[in-house]
Order: sequence, then structure tokens, then C-alpha cells
Amino acid sequence: MLQLEHVKKSYDKKEVLTDVTYTFEEGKVYSLLGGAGAGRTTLLECICGDLSIDDGTIVTKEKEDIFLASKQSILPMYISGNEFIHYLCELQKQAREPEYYLERVGLDEKIRSRMICEYTFEEKKRIQLAAYLVQKPYVIMFDEPFDYCSDEYIDMFLRVLNEEAEGHIVIVTTGIFAMAKRIAKDVLVLSNGEINEVTYEMIDIPEIKKAIFDILGELEE
Repeated sequence: MLQLEHVKKSYDKKEVLTDVTYTFEEGKVYSLLGGAGAGRTTLLECICGDLSIDDGTIVTKEKEDIFLASKQSILPMYISGNEFIHYLCELQKQAREPEYYLERVGLDEKIRSRMICEYTFEEKKRIQLAAYLVQKPYVIMFDEPFDYCSDEYIDMFLRVLNEEAEGHIVIVTTGIFAMAKRIAKDVLVLSNGEINEVTYEMIDIPEIKKAIFDILGELEE
């Protein structure tokens, strides 16, 4: 469980998060949708503790890890993918063999043996996902992870996350309506500094769909 109660955050007297209240449950992948400047990144940074909140509470299981995968991957550039994942597995007592994680994210032996600095953008995304699978934090958050990525990568990413979600909380942000629906059936919309849940049954009701497109500044499909 990850519980947010009346979370507030301002920058230079501008309220970004005005009253965020929501409870995230274990075993689910959450889609967090919002327009430019809505505060998606700010909210994730508050949850993981990178930013302090002005008011409210953020509560999760004691001693459980919270990790944020930011838009820019932070990876060791001058070791191979094999070496990186082997090193992480040595640190985690419950980890499987490194090959398991590398295969899960679709990195073949030829790619694994190269220095990470030689990886393509998408290959770096894959090794980052493998790293999080090894570490298995209780709450894992991905900030717009699909920018400039292929459909094949997106399908793999979502399949792996849904298979690994049991016992964890996964939050994925996006600014695109169609992508939000692809991530999860129910969508959390961040607007005016608050979260509102739009269920699968509600999301294609014309009035609700139009309101979401207005928030995002998108043209309707």
C-alpha cells in the first residue's frame, strides 16, 4: 500500500500539487496521465523523497524501497550489460541468475557483451528495466518511459511489468491518452493539482473523454 493524503507542493508560489489524495494497492500497474506542466514528475519525485512536500502525508510499508526511473537513464557507461546485471545480482540475495533478467528484457548475448555506452537508446531502456527487475523495489515508478520507443519494446515492457506486479506497486506516467489506456484499464488523471480516477467503464463516455482531451490539449481521435 502507498497512501497519499492531501499532498501539496509549490514552486515559486505556484501550486503544482494542490490536494493529491489516493491509495495505491499492491499487485497493480497504474497509469498516471496528465498534460504538460500537470505535475507528474513532481509527484513521483515527492513520492520517492527526492522532493520534500509542503503539506500532507505519504505513507508506505516500513523499510520498503521506492525507486524512480527518470526520463534520462542513469547507467554505468563503461561496463558491459552482462557485468552490470551480474554485479546487481551479487548484491541481491534472492536474485535469480543474471541471464534470466537479460532474457526477460530481450537483450541477446551479442548486445549483453558490449559496453553500455555503445547501446542504442532502446537497449539502454532494456538494461535499465533488467536492473529494476533484479532489485525488485516495493514501489517502482517510470516517468514517461515510452518516448521514442518501438511498439515491440512497449509491448515487452508492459508484459513484463504486469507479470512482475504481484507484491509490488507500479506507476507509469504518460501525457498521451491512447498510451494511458494501453498501460492500464483504469487511468489516473492528474489535473489542477489533484488525482481523479477514471475507470475502464467510464473512460470512453464522450463527455469524460472530451474533458480528458481538453486537459491534455489533444485533438479527439
